[in-house]
Amino acid sequence: MLTLRAYSPCKSTCSLPQRTLSTLINTSRPSSNSHNHPRLFSPLFSSKCKYSTSTDSPRISYRVAVSSSGKGRRFHPLKNAYNFDPTTTDVLGVSKEPTHSKSRKSRPDSGEDAYFISRIGSSPPTQTQPIAFAVADGVGGWTESRVDPADFSHGLCTYMAKSALSWTNPPSTLRPKNLLQSGYDGIVSDPSIKAGGSTASVGIALPDGRVELANLGDSGSVLLRRAAVHTYSTPQTHGFNTPYQLSIIPPRMRQQANIFGGAFLEDFPRDASVTNINMQHGDVLMLATDGVFDNLNNQDILKIITNRMIMTGAWKIEPESGVDISNSLSSLTIPGGIASAFSPPSLKEDMEFLQSSLTLQSLLAGSISGEAKVASVDFRRDGPFAKEAQRYYPGDYYRGGKVDDICTLILVAVDESKL
Repeated sequence: MLTLRAYSPCKSTCSLPQRTLSTLINTSRPSSNSHNHPRLFSPLFSSKCKYSTSTDSPRISYRVAVSSSGKGRRFHPLKNAYNFDPTTTDVLGVSKEPTHSKSRKSRPDSGEDAYFISRIGSSPPTQTQPIAFAVADGVGGWTESRVDPADFSHGLCTYMAKSALSWTNPPSTLRPKNLLQSGYDGIVSDPSIKAGGSTASVGIALPDGRVELANLGDSGSVLLRRAAVHTYSTPQTHGFNTPYQLSIIPPRMRQQANIFGGAFLEDFPRDASVTNINMQHGDVLMLATDGVFDNLNNQDILKIITNRMIMTGAWKIEPESGVDISNSLSSLTIPGGIASAFSPPSLKEDMEFLQSSLTLQSLLAGSISGEAKVASVDFRRDGPFAKEAQRYYPGDYYRGGKVDDICTLILVAVDESKL
């Protein structure tokens, strides 16, 4: 079945940067006896802090960044991270061209993975603007039919972003499952996209901290709060390496299936699982494609995020109260806000980036993508995908990581009323 994921057990290698802000991607590696289940976690610290009981409605702003890397390409933590500012930018990650087929040259370096972050509606831009965001992963099996899987995933994000920007009703009435449906309808009606498939994880974030997520397939999300995993999504799969997926099946292929027998995987936006969360000051929400989750489990992700949050001072370890949120969290999320946490780099362009572009959220996104990239080409470390492959196919003896496209989207919640 051509719409299924087709991954070869043989590995390919990709060249990695020798040295550019190595603290971004060089994290403490998990011990050999740590569990590698893709959704297993354990908190590093106990949090005894009490949240505010004020009756005032919080005004949450979401500081968002994304880091991506195409399969087999060099990963540069500086050049592959992008910040989204709703006060100056309408949408990030997709082209504003009227048709998707004209936007291929402007795609980000994410391979068959895609993403978008956008404002909702045309209201005056503010820091507490409601936003829509998503990651999508094109189904690689379509390459056997000479179909570029990236066309579907990038097109899906393009049409979802356009729907969010053109929304005229109150932002609270927009649902991620409906946004996914709108993007899928746009793909189906696009004459330039004849076939393909994709998984997706879509979110809507409102200024009162409410975030609704819709997940279809093996892309997913993890919410971290005060050095602990608070909640996470569960992948939707029909079987091993066979995730739920949106699809377009050409009529000719349907006819062949009817004649020779067989069926195609066809899931729909209505099949997506929906999760509602309430983000609080200092929370970190991560959306990612399976290029991350196949190589890092939740415990790995927790260690990386916690290390970065403590290193920059965003989270503080208090002996009596546990993990607390820094009073300067907001300043850390602006360009150059965390430059003081690094030693002066030797390269001039790295120093310029530290002072002008690097933010807490882009550091987190780059760290996750960088570690996933390293793990994907590590033959000595069995990742979550390898563990699953060994369980389902013990005779194949799959080892190491899984080379794939990688996309990591990070939201850091900042309560404006605490500033």
